[in-house]
Amino acid sequence: MEVYRFDLDHLPPCSPGLSLALGNFDGFHKGHQSLFVKTALDASSNSGALIFETPFGNGPFLSSSEDKKRYALSSRLDSLYVLSGKEVYSLSAEEFIRRVLLPLGTKRVVVGEDFRFGKDRSGDVSLLKEYFDVDVVPFCLHKGVKVSSRSIKELLSLGQVEEAAELLGKPYEVSGIVAEGFHNGRKIGYPTLNLSLTYDYVLPMAGVYCGVVYVSGVAYRAMVNVGTNPTLGLLDKPIVEAYLLDYEGECYGKLAYCAFLRFLREERKFGSLEELKAQLEIDEANVKESLS
Repeated sequence: MEVYRFDLDHLPPCSPGLSLALGNFDGFHKGHQSLFVKTALDASSNSGALIFETPFGNGPFLSSSEDKKRYALSSRLDSLYVLSGKEVYSLSAEEFIRRVLLPLGTKRVVVGEDFRFGKDRSGDVSLLKEYFDVDVVPFCLHKGVKVSSRSIKELLSLGQVEEAAELLGKPYEVSGIVAEGFHNGRKIGYPTLNLSLTYDYVLPMAGVYCGVVYVSGVAYRAMVNVGTNPTLGLLDKPIVEAYLLDYEGECYGKLAYCAFLRFLREERKFGSLEELKAQLEIDEANVKESLS
């Protein structure tokens, strides 16, 4: 796959006959994946997708542009176009067509039923049909309900990460740089990896999760905590920290990915570090049982 990062003043080479998937692709859920498949399978020439480096609207979000790029690289598309700069959101729908889609060589676009684009979301499928061949992919349904980024966020807010994974087609994950924490976990035999998140991610409901953490491409079983660590009372906003069952050593400064597999319990305040340690032993056993 060729990856083209560009802005409105520096466009990539024209690819005549291009079939292009369009959308926000936050989370790259099953509905988004169906757009990519349709684009690749029915393309008469080059196939690609367009993503935006600067997110639209206010966070938090399910995936960063880097996440979207990583997911796209596993698809069968020929090209990925990464458009940078927030000024793109000030373009009218027709300006977006003239300044971005047509110069790319776009002949065919593939979109979802509710796709809108341009300033004030003024552009729709009918406008696209004035310029391109348009394939409209029906909503992806799960148990009769539309798969959407909003529904996934709602599930995560309830700690329902397994249900969210069914809509995503994969476990929900966040990425971050391993940062130094307060080292309190070491005192009770549970040193944690603290993630300094690389993006304004949606975080699941505060609690403890069974998960997998990837460091340097290696997967480790993990006990993941999302929350403010109320037993110690040192934090005023939620963080993500993980105890890796099969890892020894330091990994400060490395990029890590944390995937949430199953909710174990809600976060709560313990009366002492000894009580916390006893509960962590139970949590560790539950993770081992889940991932044995």
